Amino acid sequence: MKTKLMTFLSLSMLLASCAQDETRDNVMPAEKQVAVNESKTSRLNVSTTTIKFLQEVYHPSVLNAGEAITLQEGDRKFQLIMQPDNNLVLYMTRSGHTSVVWHSNTYRPLNGTPQLIAQYDGNMVIYNNGIPIWNTNKTVNFHVNDPHMKLQLYSKKDIFGYSGHRIKFVLGGNNQNINDVFEVDYEDRTVYL
Repeated sequence: MKTKLMTFLSLSMLLASCAQDETRDNVMPAEKQVAVNESKTSRLNVSTTTIKFLQEVYHPSVLNAGEAITLQEGDRKFQLIMQPDNNLVLYMTRSGHTSVVWHSNTYRPLNGTPQLIAQYDGNMVIYNNGIPIWNTNKTVNFHVNDPHMKLQLYSKKDIFGYSGHRIKFVLGGNNQNINDVFEVDYEDRTVYL
């Protein structure tokens, strides 16, 4: 009798589980719906880090070889350069020391002139003589008016005493940020509490 009862209970649980799976296949989970609708009212967001916008630099839709977008903050200078070797590189100079913060990894000794273009479809592409060699692969399903580039700087502090900055490169248009091309965080110093 005990075996029959256990079999019956197991079978009931299995059938109930299968029935739930069938109904869940056609419904987007609640967590996904929040992300799609970008409404965060139903989720509790608790963060130990405070991020504060400091400044941004605007650049038109084309960055030609040898041109740079420069952002200065205190003793730091950030330069995003479209190099003639087809590599898009973000440099940070501080106290006379220059370091690479980010790069597109597109160094290619090709003949021609590279350009970084913010497109009307929300994608940002490096072209060499009209041939695409790199892109963000981020498009939108609407026309982006006045596509442009923005280099943005944020400060970061957390409750554990760490402070730093965040640098973002963004494709903007339609009076908003459309796509983040890259985002880099780095630590300034440790503050002992």
